[in-house]
Amino acid sequence: MKKRIYVCCGTGIATSTVISKKVRAVLDAEKIDYDISQCTVQEVASKVKTSKPDLIVSSTTVTGDVLDVPVVIGRSFLTGLKKQETIDEILAVLRG
Repeated sequence: MKKRIYVCCGTGIATSTVISKKVRAVLDAEKIDYDISQCTVQEVASKVKTSKPDLIVSSTTVTGDVLDVPVVIGRSFLTGLKKQETIDEILAVLRG
C-alpha cells in the first residue's frame, strides 16, 4: 500500500525540496511505495485534516493539530549529522 508523506519547511520550496529528494532516494532503495507532497509548516495541519498522511517529515518543529501523525525532523538530510538515525526513524514509522 502506498505511504502518504508530507515534507514541509518554512516556505514549502527550497528546504523541503532537498529533504524530499533525499527521502525519495531512501524509500526507492528500500522499495517502499510512496506519495510525497511538499508544503509549508503553516499549511501542514490543514492538509492533515483533509488527507491524513502516514508521516510528516519537517525541517522544523510542526505546530498545530496534526491528528496523531508521526513527525520526523529531517534537518539531518541538510546537515548530514545523524542522518542514518533519521532514516531509521522514517523506516520504523513506515514499516510499523
